[in-house]
Amino acid sequence: MFSKSLLLIAPLAAAQDAAWTWVDIEGSKCINGKQTGVWTRKGSGKNLGVYLYGGGACFNLETCEVASTKNPKPGNPGSSGIFDTRSDNPLVAYNWMAVPYCTGDVHAGEDAKKFGGGFRNFNGAPNLKLMMAWATQNFPDVETLFITGESAGGFGSGASYVTIRDFYPNARGVLMDDSGPILDDEALPACLQEKWRDAWNLNKNIPSDCPCAGDEGNLVSLWSYGKQRYPKDSFSLVSSQNDATISTFFAYSNNNCKAILPVGYNKLHAGLQRLAKTSPVYMIPGSAHTHTSHNEFFTRSVNGVGLYKWVEQLLDPNQPDPESLEPTAEEILAELYNQTLNVVV
Repeated sequence: MFSKSLLLIAPLAAAQDAAWTWVDIEGSKCINGKQTGVWTRKGSGKNLGVYLYGGGACFNLETCEVASTKNPKPGNPGSSGIFDTRSDNPLVAYNWMAVPYCTGDVHAGEDAKKFGGGFRNFNGAPNLKLMMAWATQNFPDVETLFITGESAGGFGSGASYVTIRDFYPNARGVLMDDSGPILDDEALPACLQEKWRDAWNLNKNIPSDCPCAGDEGNLVSLWSYGKQRYPKDSFSLVSSQNDATISTFFAYSNNNCKAILPVGYNKLHAGLQRLAKTSPVYMIPGSAHTHTSHNEFFTRSVNGVGLYKWVEQLLDPNQPDPESLEPTAEEILAELYNQTLNVVV
């Protein structure tokens, strides 16, 4: 049997930071019916970061039981990675609102029904609307809206980009999806996309004029639709070339979504390469999952470009979007060597 720990992965646990404040959001609802809220941190400027927590997904009996977080009040994001207060962090002055993940629907669903062995409130999209309404009252004047998330939160940052973005129509939007790759139908087969649409009622909050709003595949068109709808915004993806966690989830698509066990998926790298031709993708060697909420944000370099410097260019409205990057052969070998050492230790 596969590992529960591989499926149920949220971002690395961060040291708690007293600068964060918890706010209950009335009317919000987790998959189990409990109310949730947001963590907030004041910055020194007019820019706002919206961070979506990760932690699995609920789209069949197995994933609903062992691969979907339900905690309505997780620990705050801490002060590492994108949240670090060091002066060279391009996000150091940002205000922040961090959205817990307890709905099992990658922050994008809207349905309530008996599903996967129990009654489920797939309430990700309604929660976001309530939280963004709170944000507009508390951060009314925003110049740059930075929308990001890791793992399921990465998927949510893309799938719910319009939901979040439209609350600040006069701001410039920037998307940085960390380890939630929305890819073409070859890498993310239509049958799995269809399962997600049906389970979570995804189409209810996807714009009706987006080609991604069909019954089966083509969720990848969210990328081109976003650029068309918001031509001044920037969109990006950060992902390992062979992310083991994502590969496990995507393996449910094998054999036309009839796979008994989620193993044997090997289409991620090629899917990232195809997306990289039209959207900025920062490809990291190896199979690790999530990269930006911890110190790797500053230590990671691909093809001579630091991850935090790549994001700095993405954020700068006076520069073109950064180019997609793939690791060199030497970087791939070095990553493999380091992973081997970790396994031995």
